[in-house]
Amino acid sequence: MSTPTGAPLAYRPELNGVRALAVWLVVVQHWVAPPIMMGEMGRQMFFVLSGYLISGIVWKQQVYPGAPGAWGQRLGTFYLRRLLRIIPPYYCALALSALLPLATIQDYPVWFLLPAANHLFYSLQRWGEGLGHLWTLAVDEQFYLLWPALLAVVGRRWQGLLLVGVGGLAFRVGWSLLVTPGFVLVLLPSSLDLFVAGTLLRLFEKSEGLARWVRGRNALLAWALWWTLWALLHRHNGGATWLMVFPTVGAMASFLTLGWLLHHPTAARRAGLLHPVLLWLGKRSFGTYLYHLLLPVFWQRLVYKLYPAGSEWREFLLAPLPTVLVLAPLLILLSAASWRFIEAPLDRLKRHVRYAPTATPISAK
Repeated sequence: MSTPTGAPLAYRPELNGVRALAVWLVVVQHWVAPPIMMGEMGRQMFFVLSGYLISGIVWKQQVYPGAPGAWGQRLGTFYLRRLLRIIPPYYCALALSALLPLATIQDYPVWFLLPAANHLFYSLQRWGEGLGHLWTLAVDEQFYLLWPALLAVVGRRWQGLLLVGVGGLAFRVGWSLLVTPGFVLVLLPSSLDLFVAGTLLRLFEKSEGLARWVRGRNALLAWALWWTLWALLHRHNGGATWLMVFPTVGAMASFLTLGWLLHHPTAARRAGLLHPVLLWLGKRSFGTYLYHLLLPVFWQRLVYKLYPAGSEWREFLLAPLPTVLVLAPLLILLSAASWRFIEAPLDRLKRHVRYAPTATPISAK
């Protein structure tokens, strides 16, 4: 028998609160460059959340190769919906980058249009001005392409998924030792353990056994371990040892954190994740991420043009606090405009792109 599909996964507002905190951790890291690691916490949380959400869609809508019924049509719908969600806002950010102009996008436009910015930065072994953050979006897009096929092979077998996650750690170690540790994290296999952590959370989210583990104190202990390893290892051997191990620890910490919030809604409320401001910012987190590195470039060029070298005003205005006070409202306005004029209309359009019915077995009575 067939069942109609197309209904979205259950809306979990606390996840928008998580998105807001995660993206602003990244923003503060890039704008202020504090002496402690913050932005990677946000990035790792985003990748684990992607694994959780995308795996849920793949399983619910049966969009993996070989699924019963018209799986090819459903897979095409999956990719079309992803394209509508990601590509138009992304291309708008690229257009603004070209207008600034940023040299990297002018010199290597095809890499960004594909998108394959992560491979560009790996081949250059350096970041592009105002565009370095786009490697994560490229990895996400490559993850969307890979994951339905991988889940078709692995299925819901946790042992197979765990093996894929271990493969991410093994790749980082092997590549760092045999090739180079430089920019190894921008390659998709380096993030497999993060995506797998989200997939396992989706697989076991209703398990009673999981509920015993996903507690606030366990999440705090996992992040404490993450910070401890950072303090001990990030200066050792140029940080190469830290690069090998910290995504796996971050995957476990993110798994426990998201699992705790999903299993204990009152915890999300107590943590402030359901505050209206955070929910509003979370909905606009994609635009925030897209534009957050463009603004410092614009600000620096403006200040350099207005004030000569050696000017006290130049030094003052480019300091962390004035930069944040000036750019944060601008970034919020940009992300709000992106949501209002691009993302929200596309989201309404996406609702009309429905999945073909899935074939489900009739349960025995």
